[in-house]
Amino acid sequence: MARHRIVATFTGHRESVSSVAFASDGRTLASAGWDGTVRLWDIPSRRPLDTLTGHTGDVFPVAFAPDGRTLASAGADRTVRLWDVATHRQLAVLAGHTDPPWPARATI
Repeated sequence: MARHRIVATFTGHRESVSSVAFASDGRTLASAGWDGTVRLWDIPSRRPLDTLTGHTGDVFPVAFAPDGRTLASAGADRTVRLWDVATHRQLAVLAGHTDPPWPARATI
């Protein structure tokens, strides 16, 4: 029987975490929270890299582009936001959704 153990715990969101995504390089984790933030984490050091703000409501899924350079986040504010993973800056806001963009599975 396989044994499982916790290898890391990342804390910092003020509300529940709705999703997480791993970058393709295995070094960065993104977490989306009902506190309206996306957090980036350095997996090897288990330290926070940054808190991405801009959504005005809960954040649902997050997904990294295959090359790991861009992160997408979708929120209850009916926007999808694109982020530069290296600089932690917002690249674009995709607005106009009539309902919150909460796909069953997010990929970019």
